Amino acid sequence: MSLHIPANDFGQIRVFEVRGALPENAIKKTPEGLKTLFGTDALDPTYIDIIKINDLSSMSLTDYIARGYDMEAADHDIAAVNGIEGYAILIMSSAAGGAEATLELAPELRHITTYVPKAQLQVIEPLTSDSAKGVINGPPGKPPKSNARIGGMIATIALIVLFLLVGLMIWVA
Repeated sequence: MSLHIPANDFGQIRVFEVRGALPENAIKKTPEGLKTLFGTDALDPTYIDIIKINDLSSMSLTDYIARGYDMEAADHDIAAVNGIEGYAILIMSSAAGGAEATLELAPELRHITTYVPKAQLQVIEPLTSDSAKGVINGPPGKPPKSNARIGGMIATIALIVLFLLVGLMIWVA
């Protein structure tokens, strides 16, 4: 059986059950051991957890995942996850390093479920301060021209015209 992990997969945990004995090199998460189980050596062992169910004592695997990874199982998966005996293997999305990967599962592995993070929506509280009230205007425009400025502009234009007339008279004479 093969299992596809898409590129840029994020936040998911894939849960596998190991039927029978688990080889020692797989327990130690060596590249050879992981290749034997998953058919690829592209997985980062840092993001793979191999759990011996008997080591959990009185805690169930769903409780372990809920407390350790802050992920809740879907109601229909709880019995299947808690029914795992022997070893469970948890593969985080980060194990593929953001790349696409296809896992070719060894015959002794069975994919039980994939934990998917729940979307967390935040309710935005309305702003109640006085500074949040009022009207937003567009950008400020140019201030209107004052009478003195308009008079100065007219005087400048008149001086330029007079200068040109005087220059024309001197040139003609």
